[in-house]
Amino acid sequence: MLRCLLFLTIAVLASSCAKPPYLEMDAAEYMVNRAHEKQALEFAPSEYEAAQTALTDARKAMQDAEYAAARDSLGFALKHARRAVILAEEGQAKQAAEAAARAIEEEKARQSRQKTQPEETARKQQVATAPTKPAPKPLPKTVPTTSYNVNEGETLWTISAQPQVYGDGLLWPLLYQANRDQIKDPRQIFPGQTLSIRRDMTEKDVEEARQKALESDIFPVPEPVSDKQ
Repeated sequence: MLRCLLFLTIAVLASSCAKPPYLEMDAAEYMVNRAHEKQALEFAPSEYEAAQTALTDARKAMQDAEYAAARDSLGFALKHARRAVILAEEGQAKQAAEAAARAIEEEKARQSRQKTQPEETARKQQVATAPTKPAPKPLPKTVPTTSYNVNEGETLWTISAQPQVYGDGLLWPLLYQANRDQIKDPRQIFPGQTLSIRRDMTEKDVEEARQKALESDIFPVPEPVSDKQ
């Protein structure tokens, strides 16, 4: 009895293997076509190509009536086609999210440009209409003195204002910088000191010295006095 059952099982299996796997073929072809529609060749090329190769092998095996081999190839093709579909859908979703993010950033940049453009235009108009600053007082063209002996009651301001020095009291920071070795406090200089007069400064150095003097409270610049009516 057992021997009969064994023979019957083998016969059923042999009969099932002898039948062409049409249903498996339809399923594999459908999934490979779906992977193609999802652009799997772009997002999952290795999986898609593996599925196509297996499907081609299965078709050849079907023609040769090698149904068992065809069934194995179809299973392989179906597995890789499904994987290709999943990867393609994930790739398309990521691509769409990146495109949406770029669109949002571009819109923000456009709105920012629209917001700042009127401000920039107004700023340029203000600069164009702003009154020009008076030209700084030029240094005397001929200043032969390269050193100066401090006298009683003099300050860096009064020395700098002398024509043979700089002719401008606002340039006292130049004297201070050139004599830092003997001046600790710009307010304190002493009779008998010999100060070096700097002559190698640029226009930028001159302007910076004036600005520093205007901002400093060491030698306050008096406010201009207007005539009262």
